[in-house]
Amino acid sequence: MKRQAVPLHAEVAAVVRHQIMSGELASGARLPALRELSEQLGVARMTVVQAMNTLEEEGLIEKHSGRGTFVKEVAIPRRHTLQMKAEMSQLHSMVAQLEVSAFDGETSVEKADDGRDFRLMRRMHARDGSPFCRVDICLDDAVFKQAPKRFRKEIVVSVLKDIGVAVASARQKVTISYADFELAQALEINVNSPVFRVFREFFDADGQLIYSAKLIYPGDLLEMEIEFAVDQT
Repeated sequence: MKRQAVPLHAEVAAVVRHQIMSGELASGARLPALRELSEQLGVARMTVVQAMNTLEEEGLIEKHSGRGTFVKEVAIPRRHTLQMKAEMSQLHSMVAQLEVSAFDGETSVEKADDGRDFRLMRRMHARDGSPFCRVDICLDDAVFKQAPKRFRKEIVVSVLKDIGVAVASARQKVTISYADFELAQALEINVNSPVFRVFREFFDADGQLIYSAKLIYPGDLLEMEIEFAVDQT
């Protein structure tokens, strides 16, 4: 795992700080015990203690004897959303340009609140032999069973199009955040490096979810280019 040339406890503090300031760790959330954090992050207990002391001094967490450590209520910077519309064909075109290999990874089935089964898959996409994207997929299991071999090894958006799954609406959100220890190891990047997080959802005509995905790209491997159509009248 790649690390910056800074003290390890500062990196741990930065990871948790990003999680708090992004809202990933909500106000009032109880942090895992020191031993659990130490095991999760793969660092010494004293490193976690130093990181927690730093965050307490910054007013981001508070310790309660016998109860644990909790996230304090802090002002989270509000993101400004730039809303744009695009044709579904543009997403298909973008995906078709990606020359990546999708490696079959973890898979399981989970029942949703509406009683439907969803196939959960986590896998890596690689380009030129190097990690390009970590993907967490949630796909209607009835759809998955139409082409299980393809869904396991190919980009889901392309397979959905090829087998004729009707998508009535779709949306996608892109944010910039930072790699924690686990993500840095998976993508072979430095801890706290910037990453693009893409959240994508497809729905059917009844508004039911067909497919969702969380895609995470290293910040230096992706850029977005938008071409605006100009009204000539």
